[in-house]
Amino acid sequence: MTDKQINEQEEQPDNEEQQDCERCTEFLDGWKRAQADYQNLQKQTEKERVDFRKYANESLLSDLTTVLDQFDLAMKFMPSMDELPEEVQNSWKNWRIGVEAVKMKWDELATAHHLSEVRGKGAFDPDLHEAVEEREDESVKSGEIIEVLESGWKLHDKLIRPAKVIVAKSVSGANS
Repeated sequence: MTDKQINEQEEQPDNEEQQDCERCTEFLDGWKRAQADYQNLQKQTEKERVDFRKYANESLLSDLTTVLDQFDLAMKFMPSMDELPEEVQNSWKNWRIGVEAVKMKWDELATAHHLSEVRGKGAFDPDLHEAVEEREDESVKSGEIIEVLESGWKLHDKLIRPAKVIVAKSVSGANS
């Protein structure tokens, strides 16, 4: 055997070892990427599960907002009882107390399920309010909410129904 042949034989195992080492590194890198992908998938799945649980009742609670609105509307249009006989007034007062107690329970239930009413005072916010009308009103600044026609509702931090409002606009010829 010549020196050249001996050198080639010696280089081959080193070359094979180097190739094996490169393959091991390649496999290790692939395994690390797969582990990272799996951890990311676990985090994403957990986030989706939490969000699902958080908003699972959205449809039901959205439907219940109409019940809450109807309670408010009924109480807003409660007739005056001043001219009724005292016995009848007492009956109506007791009835009103019962209705208010039911409304209070609905409000507690809404709060327990993270349902909250969107504020309807102050400046118009297009992220929370839907302007259904603009009206001139000298008593408030332009862009302020004059009246709430229908309450808006949020579930946690997600708007499920904007408040329908009337917004003040500039009075003709006046500076706001």
